[in-house]
Amino acid sequence: MASDLDGIEMFRNDFINNFSHEFKTPIVSIRGFARQLQSGNLTQEQQKEYIDIIVEESERLSTMSQNVLLLTKLENQSIVTEKTVFLLDEQIRHCILLLEKSWSEKNIEFDIDMDEIEYTFNEEMMSHVWINLLSNAIKFTHDYGKIKFTLKTVNNNTVAIIEDNGIGMDEKTKSRIFEKFYQGDTSHSTRGNGIGLNVVKCIVELAGGSINVESVLGVGTKFVITLP
Repeated sequence: MASDLDGIEMFRNDFINNFSHEFKTPIVSIRGFARQLQSGNLTQEQQKEYIDIIVEESERLSTMSQNVLLLTKLENQSIVTEKTVFLLDEQIRHCILLLEKSWSEKNIEFDIDMDEIEYTFNEEMMSHVWINLLSNAIKFTHDYGKIKFTLKTVNNNTVAIIEDNGIGMDEKTKSRIFEKFYQGDTSHSTRGNGIGLNVVKCIVELAGGSINVESVLGVGTKFVITLP
């Protein structure tokens, strides 16, 4: 029991430290560029650049806050309410369109092979799954890369596969990818907060499903979601 309690306390401290760090970084950035704007003596080009950074970091904070609140809600939730019947393939297409700016900027090609599938669940919650997984695939896929999305019925289950030919992951990253605040990109060269995949896992498990990842460093990543 003492060992278990020590483990819980260590996890709690890690969570708080990581949470504080991830929130502090964009706040420091916003404050720094705001002070630069306040001081004046900047060209119009510099002003625009700094304002763009402030907007981007503000959006990052907003997304992080929403994900933390959603994660807290999901971890304390055992029953899913507000279930409706909707077309899963249409929802996924809508999520892809919502992210069009991100993937079109990188000239990423989509290969979509989806059956028409009716599904019963909380529609808003399920949309978080696709948005997070698609955002990750786009973020870690190189310019002119390719993302394949497959949706099929297999043995009375719905199976969704999101596959990219991006940077991939090593074994350590793959084993920890669903942990809170864990980021495989320790250089922080790509934007993220390590919460999205934890949210995805919580929602998929609330639906009674499972999520698995296959990845090879430098080759690409594949997420397989199985929903009953």
